[in-house]
Amino acid sequence: MNAVVGILGKKAFGRLKDKNIQTNSENPYTEKIPVHNARGEIIKYKEKERAVPDGLSANDQTILKTVRRKAYKWDMSFRFCCFKTRFGWSFLIGLIPFIGDVADLLVALYIVKAASKVDGGLPKTLYARMMWNISLDFGIGLIPIVGDLADALYRANTRNAWLLDAYLTEKAKALQTGKVEDPESGKTVAVPGELRKGRRATDVEMGLGGGGERAKTKKGRK
Repeated sequence: MNAVVGILGKKAFGRLKDKNIQTNSENPYTEKIPVHNARGEIIKYKEKERAVPDGLSANDQTILKTVRRKAYKWDMSFRFCCFKTRFGWSFLIGLIPFIGDVADLLVALYIVKAASKVDGGLPKTLYARMMWNISLDFGIGLIPIVGDLADALYRANTRNAWLLDAYLTEKAKALQTGKVEDPESGKTVAVPGELRKGRRATDVEMGLGGGGERAKTKKGRK
């Protein structure tokens, strides 16, 4: 189980690199869809919520939508007048010395905690990157004024939303084919039943949360 989740984590990082996704600036929640006229020419763009990858469980779909929406709200829901740069509640709350930074940190941790509830948990490498993004964002935000502006551009929540998006996209592909190939060794591994629909974990890679549930089950049988 952990091996497959770990492989999917590698593929997620590879996907972000191959697609050249700007994880701190691209909107994870909505996308612009071109509208064509009768001659096939683009006349405008309309904004719509990004679709979720086919093949995911209802639980994973809900989590991805929630994380995308909250990341957008906290990092990109407003725009500076006359500028293209977007900012969110994270920037506004962070203007309050220390207390605002702590509140922003708690929200970011809540979003990562929500992300870790996907079926089978998150790869340890992906989880570690998410926590690094949060830690760096918090440290930057502690610097008066300049730190708040840099924090508005770093966007830890948006970065983490794209990490989750990439992971669940690769996971959806694996669930549909029933197998996944390690990008480093080239070895193909079958997707275990624990990663399929309806199976949930409460921590990273079926770690402490998953083990705890099994321990309780064994204890109950005694």
